[in-house]
Amino acid sequence: MAAKETLLQTSVILKYKDGLDENGKEIIKRQTFSNVKIDAAVQDIYDVALEIEKLLGKTLDELVKQDQSGITNA
Repeated sequence: MAAKETLLQTSVILKYKDGLDENGKEIIKRQTFSNVKIDAAVQDIYDVALEIEKLLGKTLDELVKQDQSGITNA
């Protein structure tokens, strides 16, 4: 039998620049948004992240979409 993957949960992680530390190195913070709709389009996720960036008043450094799946023997 072939293994089957079932998408269980999607989260989005925004990493943004939050100033400089005492050594002049950039501080990168992260904020995780869980329970994103599993079938959300990547473009929609990106567009929402840009709006959150505006609300934060910070510059996004990285946007990560993290999927969690279950694997069964179907």
